[in-house]
Amino acid sequence: MKTNRTGRSAVGCVLAIVATIATAAPAAAQQAPATLTLDEALELARRYSPAFRQQANDEGVAHWNLRSAYGQLLPSASIGGGVDWRAGGSRRIENIDLGGAPDEMSSGYRLGVSMSLSGATLFGLAQARAESRATEARIDAAAYVLEANVTRQYLTAKRAHDAVALAERDLATADAALQLVEARIAAGAAARVDASQAIVERGRAEVGLIQAQAAEQMERLLLLELLGLDIGDQIVLTSEFEVFAPTWTLEQLTASAMAEHPQLEAARAGEAAGRAGARAARMSYLPSLSISGGWSGYTQMTMDEDYLIGAAQGNAVSQIESCEWTNDLYARLANPLPPQDCSRFAFTDEDRQSILAGNGMFPFDFTKAPPSFSMGISLPLFNGFQREANVQRAAAAADDAKHQRREAELRLRAALATAWLGLNTAYSTVAVEERNVAAAEEQLQLQQERYRLGAGTLLELTQAQAAMARARQAQLEALYSFHENLAALEAAVGRPLR
Repeated sequence: MKTNRTGRSAVGCVLAIVATIATAAPAAAQQAPATLTLDEALELARRYSPAFRQQANDEGVAHWNLRSAYGQLLPSASIGGGVDWRAGGSRRIENIDLGGAPDEMSSGYRLGVSMSLSGATLFGLAQARAESRATEARIDAAAYVLEANVTRQYLTAKRAHDAVALAERDLATADAALQLVEARIAAGAAARVDASQAIVERGRAEVGLIQAQAAEQMERLLLLELLGLDIGDQIVLTSEFEVFAPTWTLEQLTASAMAEHPQLEAARAGEAAGRAGARAARMSYLPSLSISGGWSGYTQMTMDEDYLIGAAQGNAVSQIESCEWTNDLYARLANPLPPQDCSRFAFTDEDRQSILAGNGMFPFDFTKAPPSFSMGISLPLFNGFQREANVQRAAAAADDAKHQRREAELRLRAALATAWLGLNTAYSTVAVEERNVAAAEEQLQLQQERYRLGAGTLLELTQAQAAMARARQAQLEALYSFHENLAALEAAVGRPLR
């Protein structure tokens, strides 16, 4: 058998097929295509598998976390404004009555700029970069795990399909035996009991076919579930796989896996992110610098303009009276001083217009307040051992990531050795099982001919049929044991080997 798989990336025709499917229905209601190659299955899984899409969504979050870490090095700005209303009424301070006041409205704005720098901020950027790379590596690892699972399930479904074909051949063999028995009974060369036995054997073969068909359907449904597709019409798995002599050495495969396996890359990226997090936690002992500044403005309006004019007129009268009293005092002196011009305090129309214009500045004709700026340095001395606890947690997480990376390496080495041994064993077994099938088929043909000529018994014919079925089943097991071990070896190496 020959494989259509050429690598992890989908070819152009696959992308075109998937694009056509994607435009026909949303991802949540994606229907299975009529035919499906392994490459198409891998591409569909990356697009529609719910479990993988959840992992892939982390990429956007990681990128924005990195942008946010860069943003911590830039100043932050804020702008605000508001409108206030205060009802009129009597104003009092303790027991002092300040008199009545009208309703008032006021508005204002404030523009603030601030910036804070610390060791944790600077090293937090390195931590965010490491975590972003770790997230991308985890997504790549999840994609490869998905591809490995899809490949195994595709092989399982394909194996179930071949098992149906094998069950159909066994049923055909049982039919041929039953016809042979009936022909001998009709010729008077065999007893009627032989027909009963042949019918039983045919019934067993028919049950085997029914069970194989049900198993095939279940494996296809599991494949569709893994791909994230809804259950549609019957699909045909069209990829074929060939058996070939493995030429890789275990040392070559191990070196390749240790260098570039996606899961190892994810573990190493996680270890680097853990180290960066530990460094950032230790930076909390350093001082932090904060700089801030602001600009503001305000305006106010009195709802009762007559009150403002009356207050201004009363103030003018008070100033005139004070001026006249001062002039009278000057006149009583031994050396009288020249009198002041009290008319200059008189309330005029210009004063009225100025008051009305000033009261009409609400809400956007602001009076600017002086800007303010501040700078400070802080060094926390004691915060209830929170820094120490954070440092310890970060150090423990970094150490855990190191052990997880080591665990991944050991697991992959064991998986490589197991799959490599299983693949070579399966390859040797395939050749033996092919010879067994040829021998069993020859034996069955011989027993059929002997029974037809009356030289053999039905028991011998039945035993030859059973041996043929066992040989075919063993050959199927050996073939797919080779492909499954090859898929496991690919998953352990971290790249396609076909």
